[in-house]
Amino acid sequence: MKEKRVRHLKKKQIGVFDEEYPYRLSLEERKTLEYLSNLINSRYINNARELFNFTEEVIGLETTILLLKKYSPGIAKDVKNHKISNSLWTEESSRKTLINFLKSKVVPYIKRRIKGHPSSQDSDFERRLKLLKKSFNLTKIETEILAFFYLLTTCGLENVCLCTKITDLDRFSTFRNYGHSILGLNRELFLRTVLRNRLFKAYILNLNFNRIELASWCLDYLSGYGTEDLLHEFFINENEEYLQLSDFNISENEKIVLETLIKSKDKQNILFYGVPGTGKSSFARSLAKTYKKELFTVKASKTDKHKDRLLAISATINLAEKSNTIVLVDEADEVLNTHSSFSFRSTTNKSYINNLLDDHQKKVIWITNRSSGIDSSAMRRFTFSVEFKKFNAKDRLNVLNKELKRQKLDNYFNGDDLHDLCRMYSVNAGGIIDAINILRIGKRSSKETALRKVKTILKNHEKVTTRIGNHKTSAGEFNNYSLSGLNTSHDMENIVSVVRQYSERQNMDSDNFHSVKMLLYGIPGTGKSNFVHYLGNLLNREVLLKRCSAIRSKWVGETEKNIAEAFSESQTSNSILFFDEADSLLYPRKEARNSWEKSMTNEILTQMDSYSGIVVFATNDVAGLDHAAFRRFQFKIEFLPLTAEGNIQFYNSIFSPLIRKDQELSENDVIKIQNIKNLTPGDFAVVKEQYAFTNQSNVTHQQLIEALMNETRHKESGNRIAGFSVR
Repeated sequence: MKEKRVRHLKKKQIGVFDEEYPYRLSLEERKTLEYLSNLINSRYINNARELFNFTEEVIGLETTILLLKKYSPGIAKDVKNHKISNSLWTEESSRKTLINFLKSKVVPYIKRRIKGHPSSQDSDFERRLKLLKKSFNLTKIETEILAFFYLLTTCGLENVCLCTKITDLDRFSTFRNYGHSILGLNRELFLRTVLRNRLFKAYILNLNFNRIELASWCLDYLSGYGTEDLLHEFFINENEEYLQLSDFNISENEKIVLETLIKSKDKQNILFYGVPGTGKSSFARSLAKTYKKELFTVKASKTDKHKDRLLAISATINLAEKSNTIVLVDEADEVLNTHSSFSFRSTTNKSYINNLLDDHQKKVIWITNRSSGIDSSAMRRFTFSVEFKKFNAKDRLNVLNKELKRQKLDNYFNGDDLHDLCRMYSVNAGGIIDAINILRIGKRSSKETALRKVKTILKNHEKVTTRIGNHKTSAGEFNNYSLSGLNTSHDMENIVSVVRQYSERQNMDSDNFHSVKMLLYGIPGTGKSNFVHYLGNLLNREVLLKRCSAIRSKWVGETEKNIAEAFSESQTSNSILFFDEADSLLYPRKEARNSWEKSMTNEILTQMDSYSGIVVFATNDVAGLDHAAFRRFQFKIEFLPLTAEGNIQFYNSIFSPLIRKDQELSENDVIKIQNIKNLTPGDFAVVKEQYAFTNQSNVTHQQLIEALMNETRHKESGNRIAGFSVR
């Protein structure tokens, strides 16, 4: 590339007289002439002969000879065959003559040449340089420096160093001290510009072992590679969004504040943070569309280099107009989170981010999935921040309906199907949209096939994003659910009635700070978890299940943080908060050997006291609970093995699909079933799974009864669990 550029300059060398060669100068030629003139007039000339040779190369041999003849016919007569011998300038006395010739004849010629033949305004290099200036909001001096290093790289200007006392102009310290002389700039302004380092911060120039280099992307761009329109190298101008602001689970107060900020004439830094897939990007697009603003979304780096990402952000902010544009910096985790952690390593300097947030005068929305690593000094620079919570069933239903309508598939499913999908699968907007897009591809499928496809996609999406399998049951599985067969310490119909009344009152009065705290205890399989999910289905509330494995952490303070987040998430989503394995969470503080065991229990109790909603704890070992925690529950319900009548009820309801209708229970079979001790609903579920793939005609009552008896043989007959007994 360098050789090509030098050949281009030599081919278009300036001619003998201005009027004989009236073509316009390219910017490269103009700048080279200016550098030569500045160099001749500088006080740093070291080798006059080399300077003369450089002059000859820049303005052309014929022009140099003619100017020399005008200056000194005596010297010019020694010029033979249009060649200037270096022996002409070997004498020291000739050095002053040479310098005087350059100053008195060459410099005026250069000035006349530049004045008489202005730069070509439509050259590719000049257009690209101007666009860079606009894109990065460069000053005149910064633009001059950029042009110099481009020409230094491509046009052989390293010969400048041979003519002067200045060596290695690409060395930072040398350029800082002497660059103003070559570029013809005011020393104080030049020095101030260089020390600001904006060209380095914008990754236009790089500093490699104290050597200044033009960034490869900038060199390629100025050399003519790629499209001239640099704008869309850095951002996407895309305002397509079909969701309305009302479709998002953002409070009205937050929307009012955002409206004020977007409509204002002042600069804004707005932060959207929260778990992936909660609609942060969609909300930003809706915000821009609602208030008729152009949205410039910063592109992700093609090279996956962090400095290229910062370059794109800086360029987009500079390119955006102040009045009618919003800049969106999506996936900004690596940019904003300057604190390193065990799972995240910061690549951004804190002071760089603070300067970036301070220096612009535009409206910028920053989106990140985590905010814990953002330094407090940077956080203070955000005008407003909005947290996006995980979707609840209502949010999912809203997105699902909108996406089905947009894809013209809104007649595919009925209301029960949609509610079931949204309650069963804990996915965010991204998973739902992916499922509907796949459904659209095969939209001629039957409803049953389509529903099966959507369930499979949502289930797999939930598994990969939450790292746990689906534990929920569909609403249809509760159609035949009955409380009457359960053996509990309380009248469950009465419990359900109380909770239902509380739920209705809470829905009408969101400021109601009362709560329902329920403890379910008993041996495994007695139906504790199923009852909680039945309650969620009955109240049309999502059950937010939190197991010990998801709460406890080996990192200091993380367990308490996870507990607080669980209560906060449930409060926001209006779901039933369900802690399984409560004995592992509410550890007796008097027996605690480690400080974290006490702090974990303290955190749960503190959160329970300030919680407004329905929270349920379940345990198989009630004796292992903290006593202070135990008395905080309004309802302490023991789930016992089934009674003789309960055995028959569960047998008929659960096993009815397995047996042919013509096979009836004999009186002896009924007695056998009633006499099986310690049976639980879980035992019936296990036996049903054993025969799930067996032909109905081959299943007999005797086989099922024997299987139930086998399930209870390992249990201690008639023994109740130790602990509290509240009736």
